Amino acid sequence: MQGKRIQLIYFSMGDSEAKQISMGWKKLIGLGSAAFLFLLLIVFMLLNVFTNAFHNWQVANLSKANSQLKNLLNEMEEKVQNIEQKVAFIEKSDDDLRIFVDLPEINEDIRKLGRGGQAQETYSSYSAITQNGRNEAVEIKKKLDNLSQRMDLAIDSRDEIEKEYNEDLKKLSHTPSIRPIKGGRVSAKFGRRRDPFTNELKPHEGIDITAARGTDVYATADGKVIEVNNSYTPNKSYGKYVTIDHGYGIQTKYAHLSKVLIKQGQPVSRHSIIGKVGSTGRSTGPHLHYEVIEDGEKKDPGYYIVE
Repeated sequence: MQGKRIQLIYFSMGDSEAKQISMGWKKLIGLGSAAFLFLLLIVFMLLNVFTNAFHNWQVANLSKANSQLKNLLNEMEEKVQNIEQKVAFIEKSDDDLRIFVDLPEINEDIRKLGRGGQAQETYSSYSAITQNGRNEAVEIKKKLDNLSQRMDLAIDSRDEIEKEYNEDLKKLSHTPSIRPIKGGRVSAKFGRRRDPFTNELKPHEGIDITAARGTDVYATADGKVIEVNNSYTPNKSYGKYVTIDHGYGIQTKYAHLSKVLIKQGQPVSRHSIIGKVGSTGRSTGPHLHYEVIEDGEKKDPGYYIVE
């Protein structure tokens, strides 16, 4: 191809005559290369413009997303603070209830266990989130973890309170608290008195309530009958009597009955009729001799009558 020339024919505007240009192959290749490089430069510049525009669009979207995330985190923080106030109210009520059922208060350090951060999550993998956003998210998660721990503790405490309360109710129902007969007159109190048979000062280990023969006698608390005596010797001992075990170390005895209406081993509840007033055994007239025994020691029954 060396020495050959290329003839280019063209028409100029406004001229009908054909013109031609003659150039060598080297010049033609040089012009082609220049044109290719120019086009390549144009393409590169366009790509750069589009890349910058796309990057700016991404930055704008990320900025908008982070702004929305910031607003969302602020809303979550407000909700967490609201929940914290409610949890604090529950904990205050819990303290009051624990006092009511005679349980020790929960140490404040135990309630706050974990506050300030046991969470290891840093959200570092979320590169699109700003550092401040990640820090706020971590703090909210720590608070939520702490609230979860406090709520679990409150639930456990309420279970403990309920158990203790039910036990207290059970104990109250098994604690003597009413008069064993309705009406009547206390003719002999607990303590030392003169024996009606010998006129000597002797301990009186219960109270005597005078009432008409056949008056109903009531169990003064829930319990179980552990002793029934229907045989007796006149002018000796308790005569016909009933002993009830109420649990918690407390027993009650009802003596000088004319009739026993329950059997040994039978469960009874407060206000159950267990017998009738009489004058059996060592008695000078119809009355009920009533005793309260706590941990094996005779106690003044008057302390147990709240009516």
